[in-house]
Amino acid sequence: MLLLLTLVIPQDTVRLEASVALARALERAPIMAAATARVRAAEALRRDLGRPGNPTLGVLAENIGATREVTGRDGLAGVEGQVTLEFPVPIGGDLGAARAVGRTSAMLAATEAGVTEANLRHEILLELLRHEQSHAVLDAAVEEAATLGEMARAMTVRALEGRNAEGAAARVRIEATMAASAAARRRADAAILDAQLAARLGLPPGTPLRISPGDCQAASPGRTVTQAELAAARVGLAEAETGRARAARVPDLGPVVGYRRTAGFSGLLLGLTMELPFFTGGGARLDAARAWRDAAVAEEERTTQASAATLDGEARALAALDPLVAGYGAAWHADLERTVAAAAARWEEGAGTLAELLEARRARLHALEEAATWALHRVTARLNQARALGAPLDATLLAGRCPGES
Repeated sequence: MLLLLTLVIPQDTVRLEASVALARALERAPIMAAATARVRAAEALRRDLGRPGNPTLGVLAENIGATREVTGRDGLAGVEGQVTLEFPVPIGGDLGAARAVGRTSAMLAATEAGVTEANLRHEILLELLRHEQSHAVLDAAVEEAATLGEMARAMTVRALEGRNAEGAAARVRIEATMAASAAARRRADAAILDAQLAARLGLPPGTPLRISPGDCQAASPGRTVTQAELAAARVGLAEAETGRARAARVPDLGPVVGYRRTAGFSGLLLGLTMELPFFTGGGARLDAARAWRDAAVAEEERTTQASAATLDGEARALAALDPLVAGYGAAWHADLERTVAAAAARWEEGAGTLAELLEARRARLHALEEAATWALHRVTARLNQARALGAPLDATLLAGRCPGES
């Protein structure tokens, strides 16, 4: 068995622990770089929205080119004009509402980044799990194909020498071909998973990979952000935008102070500007903001229901799958080998038939495949449950039997 695996796994195979592979994939993921950039952008916008509006400087010069005709004076003395400075004064709570929008936008960006990381962790762990399962099935299929191939060659020689029936040799050759076909299909499946995982880890295409199972003592990254928290953050931003739209309905004042020169005399200029809501009073903007808030609230409710359904479904799945943990132990694997060995011994002694031996071998391979499929479903349920709960998503979830895992 060890020799066969050595032949199947090239010597240049890259072997990584699951925790190392997870960390490397996270570090190289462009989606995380994008999420981090969006957080920086939201923080910069928050700082900008927290500042008052800039004053407006106005400069006006009159009578240029006609100073004598208008004022009776030539040159600069005949120029009239003014210099003003206007200060925006929001009186409807615009500044506080803008600060709330900036604050909730930054919170939403940080929450989205957390959800992105959690989703990416979940996705990578599932890939690592499928990679491990596919190679477990592949190893069993390759071993079975090699054993039946040797058996077919031996029986063909014995049939040619007249020591075996030609029909029995033909039967074994058929089984060997089917086993080789099954191994080829599983090798193809594993190759696709290897290529995807190699790309995620930044390895050259075609790099053979083997990932060791998770370590029960691996450092935990802490809790992860759930979809429900993201939905709540979106509701918070929608509420802030509603407040901003409400504040915008109150016209802002614009006190003006300046210096004015007319007819050779200069004086202080004071004024006040205000928007007149003749054509739009901001009602449509407020209606739109309220509609977006209602949509965010409805989405939060949908997310809560989906999360509750996921938790219930995965809990039921684990309740059905976990009792088999003890059954798939060392004794189970020993029983598999013992069954095949007994069938082989009976056939060699003439007490059993070839059909019984082949059936025993097929049953062994099917049992190994079923065990791998059961493990895949069980760990997938654990990953989905952890994702919905916001529990840590680390390589320990891939380990087969960690203390307290259930």
